[in-house]
Amino acid sequence: MSNSSVKHGCSDCGPNPTPHYLAWLTVVVDWLTTPYTRAMDAVWRWFKPLLARLPWDQIAFGSMYAAQALGLGKVVKELKDDHSLRTRALWEEAQRRGIEMFEFRPFGRTVELMVARHQGQLFAFDGLPRPRGQHGGSEWMDDKTVMRQKLAEASIPIARGGTAVLVKKALEIFDELEPPVIVKPRLGSRSRHTHMHIGSRSELVRAFYSAQKLCPWVVIEQELRGPVFRATVIAGRLIGVARRDLPHITGDGRQTVGELVTQANNHPARQGKGIFTKLPDVQESQDELARQELNWSSVPAKGQMVVLNSKVNRGLGGVTVEVTPEAHSDNITLFEKIARVVDDHIIGIDFIISSIKDPWHQQEACGVIECNSLPFIDLHHYPISGAPRNPAGAIWDLVWPEAEVRSPKEEPVTA
Repeated sequence: MSNSSVKHGCSDCGPNPTPHYLAWLTVVVDWLTTPYTRAMDAVWRWFKPLLARLPWDQIAFGSMYAAQALGLGKVVKELKDDHSLRTRALWEEAQRRGIEMFEFRPFGRTVELMVARHQGQLFAFDGLPRPRGQHGGSEWMDDKTVMRQKLAEASIPIARGGTAVLVKKALEIFDELEPPVIVKPRLGSRSRHTHMHIGSRSELVRAFYSAQKLCPWVVIEQELRGPVFRATVIAGRLIGVARRDLPHITGDGRQTVGELVTQANNHPARQGKGIFTKLPDVQESQDELARQELNWSSVPAKGQMVVLNSKVNRGLGGVTVEVTPEAHSDNITLFEKIARVVDDHIIGIDFIISSIKDPWHQQEACGVIECNSLPFIDLHHYPISGAPRNPAGAIWDLVWPEAEVRSPKEEPVTA
């Protein structure tokens, strides 16, 4: 989705808008039904050994074609242009290993309901295939408040802060922190209604009510220092570390911000339906430029980084750079420890740190900001620069380690 979509949707959602009322209602309903779902979980654990004998993968596969026969959807057996980059990375790696892929699209919509087949065996999954019977932190990983508590108990570095339902409590948390702070919904993804650089009580109030449009509970945290790095750990082993760069340009001491943006937008990776979108235009970036005391006609100094949007989203012009070889061994050890604490075979960790090359314990204001149970593994497969990594291959190794690679991997276009 292009940047222009933001103009016609919600600017706080960014390029991936979601219905506010539906998101809020979903969170509330989940909270109200928690006692019921816990009871059902207990019942499920009792029945599970019996039900586990049923051929659920075969049932899912047959149901896909039955639903298609009834006109309720369509079974897709090849990659389509509207598949997500995550699905594309997973699907391409499956093809290399001789694994067949099937996706069911209810009423023509892609919702990542898939079945894989290898040597007559079937494996049904949603989004990413996970080892059978695994629960662990996947049940709470996306809850930012619970995640903060679990990591803090394990002495994992996180930002100072707390969660509030009322604006009065949010202001109390803000007063205990040293600005700037970040405000975000307790439950949510893709940085929707996340607000950075909050430096005053009035800004806090506006950001709080914005975040509360998606979730009654709002997280207020100290703003950490440095770029956002995505570390992906699979089966307890670090697979890749990608730096997620904000939409920005770098001054050369001669050209204006506008000229530098035009130059950056001519990069091949930002053309057409590529992986990366164009940088924000003058209207979309004016607030962020003003915060840096700049405008479209300013001439930034040579080497000066000029941020055009405070979110790392690729749909807003952000890019990813694969930096795994640069990661210090102590940082790798920390990421793998986080995976053990979360107790999940597939985890994406968003970590802010000034230098990934230096040990985390020697740097201030660094820590985990988010963990993801359904990570965008494509961040490592399709970076704008740096050698691509292969988390999709590591995932298929979990499911079918006997599925050997049959065809060479085509390297994606990078800078």
